[in-house]
Amino acid sequence: MTEMTELTRLVKDLPNLPGVYMWKDESGKVLYVGKAKALRKRVSSYLRKRGLDRKTWDLMQHAQDLETIITSTEREALIVEATLIRKYQPKYNLALKDDRRHAWIRINEKDPIPTVVVTRDFERDGATYFGPYGSTRRLERLLDAVRRFIPVATCRDPSSAKRECMDYHVGRCSAPCKDRISLDDYRSLIAQIVLFLNGDEAGLSAMMQEEMQRASEALDFEKAAAIRDRIDDIQILMRKQRVFDTEGVDRDIIGIARTESSALVEVLTIRGGTLIGSDQFYFDVDLETTDVQVLASFFEQYYFTLPKLPAEIILPIRIPNQRVLANWLSENEEHVVRIHVPRDGRLRGLVKMANKNAIRALRKILILGEREDEVIDDGVKELREVLGLKRAPFHIEGFDIANIQGIDSTGSCVVFRNGVPDNKSYRMFRIRSKETPDDYAMMNEVVYRRYHGVLQRGDPLPDLIVIDGGKGQLNSAFEALKRLGLDYVPMVSIAKREEILFTRDHLEGIYLGTDSHALRLIQHIRDEAHRFAQRYHHKLRERHVTGSVLEDAPGIGPKRRAALLRTFGSVDEVRRATVEDLAAVDGMTHRAAQELRDWLDSS
Repeated sequence: MTEMTELTRLVKDLPNLPGVYMWKDESGKVLYVGKAKALRKRVSSYLRKRGLDRKTWDLMQHAQDLETIITSTEREALIVEATLIRKYQPKYNLALKDDRRHAWIRINEKDPIPTVVVTRDFERDGATYFGPYGSTRRLERLLDAVRRFIPVATCRDPSSAKRECMDYHVGRCSAPCKDRISLDDYRSLIAQIVLFLNGDEAGLSAMMQEEMQRASEALDFEKAAAIRDRIDDIQILMRKQRVFDTEGVDRDIIGIARTESSALVEVLTIRGGTLIGSDQFYFDVDLETTDVQVLASFFEQYYFTLPKLPAEIILPIRIPNQRVLANWLSENEEHVVRIHVPRDGRLRGLVKMANKNAIRALRKILILGEREDEVIDDGVKELREVLGLKRAPFHIEGFDIANIQGIDSTGSCVVFRNGVPDNKSYRMFRIRSKETPDDYAMMNEVVYRRYHGVLQRGDPLPDLIVIDGGKGQLNSAFEALKRLGLDYVPMVSIAKREEILFTRDHLEGIYLGTDSHALRLIQHIRDEAHRFAQRYHHKLRERHVTGSVLEDAPGIGPKRRAALLRTFGSVDEVRRATVEDLAAVDGMTHRAAQELRDWLDSS
């Protein structure tokens, strides 16, 4: 145990440089994270025998160790502090009780076929991001409404589409992937939705008026009439969205509600004069904690981890160092970020409304024990605790293998978001590397192929990977991640029958009761991965029996397919045939035989 005299020696050895300090207890658990302009001067104040407030005095009764991180600037220290508070949720810090990541709309107009993608991962990749949206449900409703009039694609990789999706048939996508619209016309739709999301009603209307005029001049009166109707519909939609007249400025309006033991900060997100969402952030507090302290802690933990900021942040009361914080926030933005408290007028009215919303949201949490938006699934919450994860596993992917004696072996990847299946994100894999049964090697292949593709596309990684099987399958999947440099991604396997969980840190097994929300979620993911793998496996076997697998072969129509099956008896015998054998079949040519042989070899 480190005595106070040893702590004193540690503190006296600190430099007077900017940095972050962490007080820890005897077991190494982080009790408090703080920042300092001068580490030695700030940390020394904790060692005084008198003059400490009650909370600091209590902290120092448990503090047994000190860890520091030296930073280049005070601003950098603030960012590191915010990150560590979110990571460790220390007992003596005012820490956000929040596991969510915000949603964004991503549009990269430089892509060959630009699409509108909802993502929780903001990257400095040259694309345009709109948001943040606290509620994905609100965001999905917004996109569903606007795509009735501006039918753009929302898939990540339209070039890989084999046919028009359901969105095309219901009028919410113009199917640029299958040339149902010219690329120029489709890019015009992308430009229109960018204007819509920016709240630029005048610019969008002018652009569509020009498009309508061009259609009229080309005597395409049907198209011109359709555009005219779209202009009217979009203007109505935008005016419904534009609940505030805020001169088109991007603003966050902040409100606060308090009880003796809790606080809630409400953020109204206004972009381009449009209210795009609201978010609530909950704190456990004591009676001595002031509203100023709550707002200051929220501000530093939220805005210095947000990748894109509004032009103005409107507060209900002043917080310390407002001007300095505004300057720091502006450093990485293309615009100046202004922080201020309105005294009167329309903005003051919006702050009052944010305060009222905060009171309503806090009452709901205290009465019903839940959040108004996107309550985290109980299984997701429990998994974080059971597996000791740094964050709640909002995004989970599960894997299984299906095979009978190595024939037509398949693998599946199912995706769950907040404990709910995301069927559109499921992926199927046909095993390439093994013709004999080897579940370990097959699992290794499927996991490797999945995340090799994820890295190539720049898609977000999951918060947790679930493997169907025991320690062998877990180790095999882990080796695949290791080859990709992703061995830091959390992974768990579930053994059949015993229903025991295994991780790399718990190879002895984790036993959960049958009433465990975490176990039920893992079982749901495992069963869904098994169902999906079996479904693809049976589909492949059926195609082998019926010969329908040859439907995908180039140059092989119904007559040639029937002739091939008559001659060779089965698809497997067709696979074994040489080019000369194939060319000898009625209706086949040497060129068609060579193309079929090449296709069989590659597939």
